[in-house]
Amino acid sequence: MKKIIAFLLFTACTSYAQNMQDLIIDSKLIKSDDLLWDLETLSKSPEIQLTGKKGKVQTLLYKSVNYQGKPTQVFAYYCNPDLLAGKPSGKNKFPGIVLIHGGGGKAFKVWVEKWAAEGYAAIAMDLAGNGEDGKKLVLAGPDQGDEDKFAKMENGNLKDVWTYHAVASAILAHSLLLNLPEVDASRTCVTGISWGGYLTCIVASLDNRFKAAAPVYGCGFYDESDVFKFPLQQLSPDNQSKWMKHFDPSSYLAFAKPGFLFVNGNKDKFYNVVPYDKTYRLIPENQRTICIIPNMPHGHESGWEPHEIRYFFESMLNHKSQVITVNTVLKNSDSLNVSYSSPVSLWHAEFYYSNDTASANEQRVWNSQKVVINPEKQTISCPIPKEGFKYGFFYLKDHRNISTSSEFIIN
Repeated sequence: MKKIIAFLLFTACTSYAQNMQDLIIDSKLIKSDDLLWDLETLSKSPEIQLTGKKGKVQTLLYKSVNYQGKPTQVFAYYCNPDLLAGKPSGKNKFPGIVLIHGGGGKAFKVWVEKWAAEGYAAIAMDLAGNGEDGKKLVLAGPDQGDEDKFAKMENGNLKDVWTYHAVASAILAHSLLLNLPEVDASRTCVTGISWGGYLTCIVASLDNRFKAAAPVYGCGFYDESDVFKFPLQQLSPDNQSKWMKHFDPSSYLAFAKPGFLFVNGNKDKFYNVVPYDKTYRLIPENQRTICIIPNMPHGHESGWEPHEIRYFFESMLNHKSQVITVNTVLKNSDSLNVSYSSPVSLWHAEFYYSNDTASANEQRVWNSQKVVINPEKQTISCPIPKEGFKYGFFYLKDHRNISTSSEFIIN
């Protein structure tokens, strides 16, 4: 018989009470009537059902928000360094991480194992209403197809839309982590890939208990996407406006408190240069780090591969200066210059640029040129390309093979 466990809420604890308060957006900044999610309820750890183990990884179901008047459950994998080592869990404290999959994805066991091996207590949930076997749960929420993400707007109930449930389930997964004895509640972070990156932008804006967030690919301004603007345009004008208001990250990022690492390629099919640039600029400059990786492929494995994510989280959670910081690019009449700060010397740097405004982002042609590195002054510079450029960015890599970039320069 499956054991139902309701984790205790330590609401009497001052530090946890402050964390819970941080989840609630200032009503002066956003009207409570405009916010779909009951953040106070989501700040409480959900009831969970432990369902077994897959190797050394725990499988479980946890309760989420109602769907069409009925309760729902979400399947998830959970692991931490002790479980991975075959030791009893609960004696040691670890930072926590919430892992959010993208479109067509699921709860990935290997993703949880990866982060547990890196020293984190990690949870990855399925946001399509499926269980470990890929089949629908008895208490399933919405699926993750275009109908659930967009078309259900026409039904008139915003809480039937997939994003409402996905955001709620991700925040509840964080609340679950925060109440585990082995999780250091002062050191938690979130990362997501593609649609999971989109969700990370919203979740980390609403749930300020996170200390750091790393959305991969995903961004806001969906009405400007090369791909997602089309299902959005199938809605009535009124529902298009409502979708952008309630479900686009651009509505929430200005309220975010965690540090952000934005990871993307320069040729991503789904999240192109212009809306991506607009998205990260909603976060204050001293609160964001940009990592544009030239020709980065789009996918779950490619999205969790960059070790820059781990280095960034460690710099935020442990207050260590471990990533390269790139300042604003200064453009002179004939050159581009930027200063940087790095704990180790640079290995190489390049300037990538494109004049291709006719192609979709995925087909856009880019060129590159080497730059001059001044290690003493920690500056890099290059001449402006003779043919000029419409889009550009500096890409830097240090001797640890850790990369970062400037923001996009859009002329």
